[in-house]
Amino acid sequence: MATRHPVRHRSTKTAVHRSRPKQGLAAGLSRAAASRPARVAYVVFGTIGLAALAVAILGPKRLERDVFKPLQQAVVPKAEKLWDQARPLRTQLAGLLSRAGDEREKLARDFQSWIGRFHAS
Repeated sequence: MATRHPVRHRSTKTAVHRSRPKQGLAAGLSRAAASRPARVAYVVFGTIGLAALAVAILGPKRLERDVFKPLQQAVVPKAEKLWDQARPLRTQLAGLLSRAGDEREKLARDFQSWIGRFHAS
């Protein structure tokens, strides 16, 4: 006599998995073209194109004279001032690294990681 196996009922709480229909080539390309990396690439290429257009219209010497020199004169003094203001912090970090001894490279990596997280936020 054969034994009967108990009938198993499927739980009503199980998730139903429905597979997505495959997208066509056009849909995949449009999704890729609208992605964040693609938009960043558009901005980068557009900026490069505008810079090349500015050089072509104004000429390299005029662009340097009218744009880069005034920009440099405005930025360099502020950068030097910030660099001088950061001197105590730089000397403190240098002292910390010199006292670290064998742990110097690990400490430097930790600082780099911290600075990277600070820039990312």
